[in-house]
Amino acid sequence: MNNFSGTVFSGEFDQQNRYFYLNRVKNLTTASTLSEHQIHQLVNYLEKQSDSCTITVNDQIPILLGQEEVELLLNELEIIKQELQINHS
Repeated sequence: MNNFSGTVFSGEFDQQNRYFYLNRVKNLTTASTLSEHQIHQLVNYLEKQSDSCTITVNDQIPILLGQEEVELLLNELEIIKQELQINHS
């Protein structure tokens, strides 16, 4: 598996199963798996935000993202999608 270290997300790629194993969101350590569907949902959600927004880690811990962090995360998710060879939808 290849590693990815971004400003907002860090983790490992599982190209075979098209999963991203998330191990850090901002400064919070986690152990989450993002499927292709979840990555699409997150991109769609973030694209609709015009200011700061909140995402949750493990459906429990809310993380506030400022507008600049939202844009950074969208860029990171595009890299993740490319690495996992996920088509846009």
